[in-house]
Amino acid sequence: MGFFKVTVGVMGSSKSARAIAEVQNLKVRNLKTLVIKPELDTRDGGYICSRLIKDKVKADILLKPEECLDMNHIIFNNYDYIVVDEFHMLSEQQINELYKLSAVCTANVSMYGLRMSWKGTPFPSAALALAYADEIEIIRMVDKDQNTLNHHIKYTNGVPSQLTSDEHSIVVGDLDKTSYTTVSKLDFYKIYKMLGQVEE
Repeated sequence: MGFFKVTVGVMGSSKSARAIAEVQNLKVRNLKTLVIKPELDTRDGGYICSRLIKDKVKADILLKPEECLDMNHIIFNNYDYIVVDEFHMLSEQQINELYKLSAVCTANVSMYGLRMSWKGTPFPSAALALAYADEIEIIRMVDKDQNTLNHHIKYTNGVPSQLTSDEHSIVVGDLDKTSYTTVSKLDFYKIYKMLGQVEE
C-alpha cells in the first residue's frame, strides 16, 4: 500500500515548481516514477512547466477528460511514485482510480493542484482528493494584511467575470483578454457583493 498526498495552493504558489522538483528528485534517486497531467491543461502541452523556474518535465500520460487509467498496466509496471500535476482538472472517476492505485499497490501518489475554481467554489475532483488524502499540504500565501489568499477573480477585458458564466475551468479563454488575480475570501466577497452577484 502506498500513500496518497495532496498539495494545494492558489495560482502562482509554486505548485508546478514543486511537482517538477519532486519528479527530478525521485529520478535522481532511481525511483520509478509515472508523471500524469490532464489533457485539459493546454497551456504547456505535454509538459509540466512553472512560471517560477525554467525546468520542465514531460508527462508520461496526458489524461483525456473521460479516459480511464490503465490500472493493470500501471500495477504491472510497479511504479514507486505517481506524480500528478493540475489534478483539479481530472474527473472524479480518475481521482477514484488514483486513490485505488495507492491502496492496491505500493505506488505513492503525489498530486498538485487548486482547490477553488474562479467562481469561488471547490472543484469536485479537488474536494474528493482532499477527502481521500493521507497527507495534505496547503501552500499558504498571504496579502499585505496577512489575510490568506485562497480565491481567484477572473477578469475579462479588465472587468470581473460574471459568476453565472458557464465556464468552469480556471484556464479558459483568450489570454490576451483574460487574467486572474489571487485574493482573500474577504476581498472576493467584497468585490462580488459590490457587483450584486452574491447575497448580503
